[in-house]
Amino acid sequence: MVEEVRVNPRLRLGLLLIAVLGITPLGTRAQDGNGGFLVLAGGRLIDGTGAEPVADAAVVIRGSRIVYAGPSADIELPTGAEVIDVGGLTVLPGFINAHVHGGTDPSNLEAWAWQGVTTVRDLGATAATLRRFRNLHPPTPERARLVAAGPLITVPGGYPTVPFGSSTAAPILSAEDARRLAEELLDNGADLLKLALETGTVFGRNIPIMSLAEASMLVRVAHGRGTVASAHITSVVDIDLALDAGVDDLAHMAVDRTLPDETLERLVGQGVLWVPTLELWQCTGQSSMAVGNLRRFVRAGGVVALGTDFEGYNCSWDLGMPMTEIGLMERAGMSAMEIIVSGTRNAARVCNLGRDLGTVEAGKIADVVLVRGDPLSRLGALREVRLVIRDGVVIRDGLAAQRRQVPRRRAFAAR
Repeated sequence: MVEEVRVNPRLRLGLLLIAVLGITPLGTRAQDGNGGFLVLAGGRLIDGTGAEPVADAAVVIRGSRIVYAGPSADIELPTGAEVIDVGGLTVLPGFINAHVHGGTDPSNLEAWAWQGVTTVRDLGATAATLRRFRNLHPPTPERARLVAAGPLITVPGGYPTVPFGSSTAAPILSAEDARRLAEELLDNGADLLKLALETGTVFGRNIPIMSLAEASMLVRVAHGRGTVASAHITSVVDIDLALDAGVDDLAHMAVDRTLPDETLERLVGQGVLWVPTLELWQCTGQSSMAVGNLRRFVRAGGVVALGTDFEGYNCSWDLGMPMTEIGLMERAGMSAMEIIVSGTRNAARVCNLGRDLGTVEAGKIADVVLVRGDPLSRLGALREVRLVIRDGVVIRDGLAAQRRQVPRRRAFAAR
C-alpha cells in the first residue's frame, strides 16, 4: 500500500477529497519507489490567491495534482518521497498569458512553458488552423497548455475584416445564425467564444457591429455549454454593448478616452474581468491612455487578468514571461501581488480553468514555477526561473543537485 502524506487534522479533509476523486500517479510522473510523491521543500510560497506568502513551505505533488501546499511544519513525508530543496527560491503557480495569437505554433508553446508560462489563451485563429494543430500536436507537458477561441465572431464587413482582413473572422447574419455558429465552433474544438465588438473609433473608421440580440445569443450559448465569452473592445463607446450582452471579460484596454465613472461602476458591479494588453498599446503609441484607464479600473475595484496580445500586431513581443506587460501594470499602480494574481488565478478564470489552475492549492493541477529571489520586492525575479513543473512533470530542472529521497518517515521542523 502506498504511504500517505501525514498532515494535521485540519488538512486531512482536503487529502481525503483528493483520494475520493481518484487522483493517482501517472507513469511519467511517479518513479518506482517514491509512491508518486514529489516534494518542493523549504521555499517561499506565493500561492496565487493573494494570501500572504508562506516563508518555509512544502508543496507536495502526486501524479498531476497538488495534494498539499502550506507550512513545512504541518506535514510529515512518506518514505521514499522525492524531495527537492528549494530554499532561497519562491514557489508560484504557472503563469498564464490570457491573450495571445500564434498559440498554434508548437515552438511558441515550448518557449512559453520553458519560461514558466504554462498556459496561454489564443483569441484569434482560423477554425481550420486550430483543428489541424490539435490533430497533429497532442498535448505534452513540454508545451504550454493551449486554450483557444478560434475565429472572432463578427458581422459582414465588421472587425477584424476591417481593417485587417477576414482570415480570422467568422461572420453572422442574425441571432439564430449566431447560435448555430457558436455551437459549431464549440463542437469543433473552440474552448470559448470571442465576440468582436468594435465600431472603429481607434482606427478612424465606422465599422459595422453585431446587435445586442446577436451578442446576447453568443453569450447564452457559451454559458449554456459551461464556458465563457470574451469581447474584443478598444473604445469606451463599445463597452455598454459588451456589458448588456453579459460577457465575462474584455480583451484590450479602452484607449479612445478616459473611462467614465458610470462605466467603471457597471464593470465592477457585473464582475467583468479585463485583459488590458498594455504591451500592444505600448507598441501602437497609446500606452499612456491604456495605463491611465487601467489605473482607474483597478482603483475602482476591477479585476485584471494578464494578457499581452502576443503576435496580434506587427510588434516586437515578449515570448515567455511577459515582463513588458508586467512593468506596464506596475506603472498603472498595481502592486506586485496584484500583478502575480492577475497572471495566475485571474487569468485561469478567463480561461475557464479556475477550478483546476491558477493557484498552488490542494486539488489543483500541478503547474508550478520556481524563481530565484522574491518577486514581491522585485518583479524582475520572475525572469530568474529555476524549475518549471507542468501537469506534474518537471520540464525545466535547474535544481538537480538539490534532489534527494526521504529514507524514513520524518516530520519537517520549523526552520
